[in-house]
Amino acid sequence: MGRTASSFLPLVCYLLTGTAVTTISQVINNKHFTGDSVQALACIKYVSTLLVSLLDSSLRSSSGGQGRAGSRAPPRSAKQKQLMLVIGCIDVMAYAAFCIGFAYCDGAVATLVLAAGGQIFTAILSKYIMKKSLTQGQLLGVALVCIGLCMRGIPSALSSAKGDMSLDVEATQRMYVGLASLVFAALAYSLLGVMYQTLVSVGENPPSHGEIMLQASLIGLASMAGYEVFHVLPKWPTLVKMPMQQSGTTTGQALGLLATFGAVYNCHSYASGVVFRTDGAQGVGIVNAMRGATVAIVSHLCFCSPQRPLQCLTPLSAASAATVTAGGIIWVKSASPVTKPQKKQQ
Repeated sequence: MGRTASSFLPLVCYLLTGTAVTTISQVINNKHFTGDSVQALACIKYVSTLLVSLLDSSLRSSSGGQGRAGSRAPPRSAKQKQLMLVIGCIDVMAYAAFCIGFAYCDGAVATLVLAAGGQIFTAILSKYIMKKSLTQGQLLGVALVCIGLCMRGIPSALSSAKGDMSLDVEATQRMYVGLASLVFAALAYSLLGVMYQTLVSVGENPPSHGEIMLQASLIGLASMAGYEVFHVLPKWPTLVKMPMQQSGTTTGQALGLLATFGAVYNCHSYASGVVFRTDGAQGVGIVNAMRGATVAIVSHLCFCSPQRPLQCLTPLSAASAATVTAGGIIWVKSASPVTKPQKKQQ
């Protein structure tokens, strides 16, 4: 049986919110109102996610609090607790690496490299760890996505690195560090997807997305708090005050941009949880790949300039966007719908 139009809604929402997150992140990155090592976006991510998770938990408890036995989350097994701990730790490492890659490579290239690596790693992990077989249509979709992303990503990265080398060795090193960080982030996010999919299939009462995000945000916030206290606060004048003065950004503007990022990121996170449950890690991977194409278009419209040539569309990058989109459509059309096991009749 084919998929209905409504079954594509989570995928579309995940794509749109992901594109919005990248666009807002690029705006913040262009402002340069903090040093790259401050990890401001990571801090906002975990603070906002924690607040939303606590609100979700409170609403769930109050809605089921009129004498219902299910008003509180059931006790978790040792395996579920271990998986949530692993997911939290992987998320911290993955997002920190992505923030470094994003700052060093800009949004268009960062998104494409992350998507390309994520699609390849997801396919490998799904086949050899999750023991899932891929259909011929899915293999074709992955191949087209990889070809399209390579058409856009590799030439841009190489030309950028070559240009930086003739001008500034330090900038070239930043590019290579950024690319390496993005590849690591792609692997970590693919592994996180597999862990998430495993967690929601363990036991009769898998934790909700809100509960998982609450645990992950607590781990992330604790990690970032230690980082900010021991690294950022001692260097506050250099890492925060001076960049804000040089960029001409007021405190209100900075807080407004960061708050917007936090709100949109939580919408994206919720959409991610829905897609994980409906289409699995492969669905998340293919949407991330398609996001590389949408971000390329949005970056051209919003950020293209002689000073930022990597944000501009070329005939090659336009062909890349079309190839990636075709691969994404083929993948989704070829994927079997995810069905939940039926409970046995008593």
